[in-house]
Amino acid sequence: MIATLADETTPAAPRPVLYRPDSAVFWLFVAALVVGILGLLGDFGPAISDTLNTQLALAPVWLGFIAFLLWLILKFDPYRSVRRYPQGLVAGAALGATTAMVLAMYGNDAMAELWSRVLDPDTLAARAPALTAPIIEECAKGLCATVILVLCAAVYNRIAHALMVGMFVGFGFDISEDLAYATSSAISSLDSDLAGAGENLVARILTAIPAHWAYTGLFTVGVLLLLPSFAGRDRWTRGRRLAVATALMFGAVFMHFIWNAPEPDSVLTKFAINLAIFFTAALLLIRDERDRVRRRIAEGRHTEPLRGVDGEVLDSLGSWRNRRRFRRQARRSGGRKAKNAARHRQNEALSLISQ
Repeated sequence: MIATLADETTPAAPRPVLYRPDSAVFWLFVAALVVGILGLLGDFGPAISDTLNTQLALAPVWLGFIAFLLWLILKFDPYRSVRRYPQGLVAGAALGATTAMVLAMYGNDAMAELWSRVLDPDTLAARAPALTAPIIEECAKGLCATVILVLCAAVYNRIAHALMVGMFVGFGFDISEDLAYATSSAISSLDSDLAGAGENLVARILTAIPAHWAYTGLFTVGVLLLLPSFAGRDRWTRGRRLAVATALMFGAVFMHFIWNAPEPDSVLTKFAINLAIFFTAALLLIRDERDRVRRRIAEGRHTEPLRGVDGEVLDSLGSWRNRRRFRRQARRSGGRKAKNAARHRQNEALSLISQ
């Protein structure tokens, strides 16, 4: 009897998310990360060392760029579905920056060699980036995202989770690739290391929307739909999961292909096509989490853990427009401090709903 009471009163230990030494997938993650780091240092370590002063001089630009991308990516998680488990996102970004980057470098070279056997040199030179990178790089990043989704399946099992995991893997890849290009431009610049790296970095920043973080976000949702850990399997038929997964993966590869292909000639046209594809898909995917939030509020507003949450706060969470209206009303009645307090109350409620 005493043991039973002790068991009932002892709080449950927090679920392990990333550090799971009893899982073979955890050791696969560790091995992939170590191999990725060593491979990246072997290929780019000397060049980065030679241009380290230049990169340090550009550090404010790098930090601003990284902060902007993180802010932008988190805008696609309006219901705060992953905020309780940031360690998985950090792990995804680390794999994207190292393992996926190394896989892509060797994979692109291997696929280019295959294409050289069927294409003439001029055609290959013009189209190699479009014929290799979209397939190799999206698969490399997708594999890294799959490791995170499987390792953290207990907490990353919804569409909103996969979208964020994929975006963070792509974010890591983006930063690593940008650093590699900036380093190469610094070394090859006829003016100075700073001029070469700076010009390249500015160009990469201006073309960062959409980029790898966006491609991989869509691709990773497709991966989740095919995994047994997907939390929506009871609501999605097998045919629907397969069709949507195929469409998302193809869309990610197609966006990447459009950006790398010599046609269309206009960069603005490439932007328009990719933005249309990405925002259409992302907004449709976010609706899944919105519907879940609405169901949780409808079914559980009078039970724990939502019982103590103000009904007006819960009613404001169903859409971006309602959340904004609630904060605007708070500001009109109590100023900026009241608006910030209203946002805090909404975020706390969303944290309870995401459990």
